[in-house]
Amino acid sequence: MSEPLIPSDPSRIAGFRLLRRLGAGGMGVVYLGRDADGTLAAVKVIRGESAGDDEFRARFAREAELARRVTNRWVVPVLGADAEAAEPWLATAFVPGPSLVEAVAEHGPLPITTARSLGRLLAEALVDLHAAGLVHRDVKPANVLLALDGPRLIDFGVARAEDDIALTASGMVVGSPGFLSPEQAQGHAATSASDVFSLGGVLAYALTGRPPFGTGAPEALLYRTVHDEPALDGIEDEDTRALVARCLSKEPDERPSAEELGSLLAEDGPDDGLRLPDPVARMIAARSAEGLALPDVEPTEVDRSAAVTLPAEPRDEVPSRPSRRRLLLAGGGLLLAASGAGAAVLLASRDDDDDKPTASRPTYVLGVHTSESADLVSRVSERAARLAVAQHNAAPGRAYDLKVRVLRDKGDAAGAQQVASRFTADRDVVAVLGPVTELPMRSAAKVYGQAGLAHASSTTGQQDYYVTSPKVSFQTGVAHASLGAWIAFHAQMTGRLGRLGVVLDRSGGTTIQDQTTLLVQQWRDGFGAEVVPRVVAEETGDGPVAVRELLAADVTALAYLGPLDATVAAAGQLAEAGFDGPRWMQHLLHGSDFPKRAGEAGEGWYVIDAAVDPSALTSKEAREFTAAWRKRYGAAPEPYAAEAYDTARLLLAEFARTVPKRKGRRPARAALGERLAEAKYQGIARTYAFGDYHQFTTDNDGWLSGTYIHEVRDGRFQQLGSLADLSSARG
Repeated sequence: MSEPLIPSDPSRIAGFRLLRRLGAGGMGVVYLGRDADGTLAAVKVIRGESAGDDEFRARFAREAELARRVTNRWVVPVLGADAEAAEPWLATAFVPGPSLVEAVAEHGPLPITTARSLGRLLAEALVDLHAAGLVHRDVKPANVLLALDGPRLIDFGVARAEDDIALTASGMVVGSPGFLSPEQAQGHAATSASDVFSLGGVLAYALTGRPPFGTGAPEALLYRTVHDEPALDGIEDEDTRALVARCLSKEPDERPSAEELGSLLAEDGPDDGLRLPDPVARMIAARSAEGLALPDVEPTEVDRSAAVTLPAEPRDEVPSRPSRRRLLLAGGGLLLAASGAGAAVLLASRDDDDDKPTASRPTYVLGVHTSESADLVSRVSERAARLAVAQHNAAPGRAYDLKVRVLRDKGDAAGAQQVASRFTADRDVVAVLGPVTELPMRSAAKVYGQAGLAHASSTTGQQDYYVTSPKVSFQTGVAHASLGAWIAFHAQMTGRLGRLGVVLDRSGGTTIQDQTTLLVQQWRDGFGAEVVPRVVAEETGDGPVAVRELLAADVTALAYLGPLDATVAAAGQLAEAGFDGPRWMQHLLHGSDFPKRAGEAGEGWYVIDAAVDPSALTSKEAREFTAAWRKRYGAAPEPYAAEAYDTARLLLAEFARTVPKRKGRRPARAALGERLAEAKYQGIARTYAFGDYHQFTTDNDGWLSGTYIHEVRDGRFQQLGSLADLSSARG
């Protein structure tokens, strides 16, 4: 929610007494302020290079002037601004409620009546906006705040008058990929119809819990926005689905106006407010109470990066007067742990009992957040954590012992949040490995973020979690989408860039969609080779039809990117047709039962993945890890084991640097997240470092050396080497 002020922060901005920090970024800081009448405000202050940029100041002044034109109750009002100040600032009314992103991440998609009410009120805001001659240009879930009486549309940072082109560079994409319109994605001018398209995307997100064009790299989102149809299958009401589809029409003239959209959404009955489900209403009420329960003057926290280091009590010591935030978190964790009805049930809770911590030293706990729905990655994550902890506890002269605690969810949002709540409520848990799959990662990250409990996933490859947890959520797995492009590199390096048939089986989820987009782009645009794409809609079983069409089109290579069952069926179909060209599957099938289920038909299929088989490497680190794994578990490391082990070791190594030397003092939870953000760790097969969104990041050489080719041979996946190895072999 918010943080204390630091010494470099001003105490006042014009007539606003600053109380807390609401957020900070490269351009400046947003503060919570209060004026003389007690009105709370979000005060945006611009710092750094932007403050000295005359053109930026002109845009900033324009933002304030434009926002003042709109007085609709569903638009956050401007309370004051000064673009000529040494540090330009803009104050708007403070809305303590969560954003639509936070509400959906925590409680799932909204009921149809709630979503229609939300859309109607936002359409009403757009009507007044457009009547004032303005275009918002960045309507998205993160810019929709929820209050008990209705939504609030925020952020006019990229808004402009509809006839104003002076401040917009030709061809510049303005807005947020995934929600901006096709015309914006192509660098054309935004109109009122563009806002309606974006509102359609917001409605789709509210009703399904996912963006209409998936997630992934901005380039992939822009491409899908222009060329693909939105994924609206999760909208059960036919009339609403048809209306949202109309809003998301590629042609602006085919979309309803904001006024028409509001009228159509109001057809199920008039209502002056937002119809909120009880869990969301409670979330808003709790957030409002927390946001408003502030002292007159908030103490300033020492900025450790700018101040002299002095002995200080760790932040996580139990204070004499617990904060409302801590009570809410702890209470929520106890309630979730105690209840079994009305939510997904926690499946397993196991503490490590074989690594023998002693009573002579303090004992800390490494949590492992796994999922019933992902057996392989859950198993290797638990095993990797236990091996790393056992190695720590075997070290003589250690200052503390470690234990492993494993909790599993069912792969759903509610269960993931329950697991996260139990881990955060346990003060002995100092870090968490996981969650292991995308949905739990997105939904649990918010809980971990609120409690300041650092966690890292080695098997997720999307970045949605950063929206709600920008400080303690980390990802050591590579971006799933990028692996699609590496299929094209593999083909290019092996001289098989022929006529590629690509099946996008949407039953595989958004990860598959991201991969397919980049594969097509790299194969066709990067290497100039021909692509014949086919799309299979969810739950239609039309995969065989797509394969037959590609065979009839005389493709010489084929990539079937879809779920396991459909890929096994495609393998059989291709074998029966005598197809002998190269065949690729999507990377999440690495380590699956594909070789066994496909049998002879599966021989020769490739999977390009970042997961290394350490038993196939010759380095000292890989040999020692493989030997330790075999000794403990009686078999070679499974796929993803090395990455999970590296991640556990990284967490424990950085945690060790946060442990106070003075006995009796506990480590501060927040310190681990700060250290991880700057960490650089040499693992078994790659170096780990994090980018701006706490994602795994590396250079081009790192991608080549850290991406591996696996082929199904003799009924199992066998590692052939990395792309770097292949490149070196070619000379």
